[in-house]
Amino acid sequence: MKEKPMIGHKIRRLRNQLGITQSDMAQAIGISASYLNLIEHNQRPVTVALLFKLGQSFDIDLKDFATDDTTRLLTDVTEFFADPSIAGHSVSKREMRDFVNSQPNIASAMLQMYTTFRSMKNDMQNAVTGVSEHGGVGVSSQAEQMRLYLQENDNYFHELEEAAENFTIEAGLSRDSLMGDLARWFKNYRNIDVQVVPADVMGNNLRRYDPHRVRVLLNESLRRPQRMFQLLLQVASLTQSEVIEKLVAKADNPAIADPLRNQLSGYFAAAVMMPYGPFLDAARKLRYDLDLIGRRFGVSFEQVCHRLTSMSRPGDKGISFFFLRIDPAGNISKRLSAGRMQFGKYGGTCARWVVHQAFRSPNKILTQVAELEEGQRIFTMARTVSVTWTPPGTIAPEFAVCLGCDVKNAKDIIYADQHDLGLKASVTPIGVGCHVCERPDCAQRSQPPLGHSIRFDPYRRVLGLYDPDA
Repeated sequence: MKEKPMIGHKIRRLRNQLGITQSDMAQAIGISASYLNLIEHNQRPVTVALLFKLGQSFDIDLKDFATDDTTRLLTDVTEFFADPSIAGHSVSKREMRDFVNSQPNIASAMLQMYTTFRSMKNDMQNAVTGVSEHGGVGVSSQAEQMRLYLQENDNYFHELEEAAENFTIEAGLSRDSLMGDLARWFKNYRNIDVQVVPADVMGNNLRRYDPHRVRVLLNESLRRPQRMFQLLLQVASLTQSEVIEKLVAKADNPAIADPLRNQLSGYFAAAVMMPYGPFLDAARKLRYDLDLIGRRFGVSFEQVCHRLTSMSRPGDKGISFFFLRIDPAGNISKRLSAGRMQFGKYGGTCARWVVHQAFRSPNKILTQVAELEEGQRIFTMARTVSVTWTPPGTIAPEFAVCLGCDVKNAKDIIYADQHDLGLKASVTPIGVGCHVCERPDCAQRSQPPLGHSIRFDPYRRVLGLYDPDA
């Protein structure tokens, strides 16, 4: 059964902004003041009917109000209390959950301060050692801020979807001849030549626009889907700057302006290659057969997974997917949370998760039904992905991508047919990450459980590195 959203803090904030009493708001939406008080303190959920009454009575964004951010906040607060800087303050998961439910605004403010602290600590480390814990000054914080912006928008941007549809029509693009159509558009409308250049000439450049010689150069090492994507990135730069700049301005965060421009350009490119309506229709009819969707649209496996996370158009939404990309060492290079699956800001992921097993079976889609600590069940698909060509004698980068959703949606996915999705089905217990996971019986644990210190018992040894009962 789908849980009703606990969004009392948003209603209380709206009421305070409007400057009205609980009695006034309660009368406007047809409930008692005492019941509204319970709602504002998250002691009662908000029903769909009540949500619509709020929308009719006040000028609010229903999409924003309907989004319950409790799971994300709980994940972030758990990370906060797992930080070694505040060791000695043992806080249970129940206490954290109660705190987030009753004081979400204070929790958000605390987390904002914690993010600033982490960034300052990172900068100081860089000043002393020359290398930050995340590979550069402010990089992790910047990437996290952009990820949160995408998540707040459900990774959906109607302006870019519309721009992609208009460009497709104006340029006369066809899915079956997209590469040739794009090259013709560059020549006919911009008098720009598209040239594929030998890899040794291009070096590390995948694409280079030469405005003086009026040409776009593509590295020959790129596969066809990658070539189309690179050309469309250039199209976005030449034709969509106004749309993109408006979205960057709406983000109102100068720290992420440049990477956000790049991200939004990629969004436009994906929307041209995989138009929203036809893509979502194909995904539903093919029951989210990732390989077959990729073949139908002439795109890569990773591009399909990326695009599926943006199927959030109001009135025509697809499954809410989360996305992750890791390397063999467990480092996360891309991540996008969704629904009740929220990734931690820092650290890696759970070693029990199927995405880590993908490297043992290259190019094979692995699946898993897993259960998080809070009881949320998720269905996950994982596979290794190919990267661009690398010169002989050099180490080729390896990645695996993971796409998943709430288990209640798995019945619509062809890969889940082999699994028992019932409540009594066997599941794999996983956590967000060792540093915030309290499962006491995990032999895979790389860090001690939250709130427990490391002790040595000379008369006893348990499975795994740490004994939470010691």
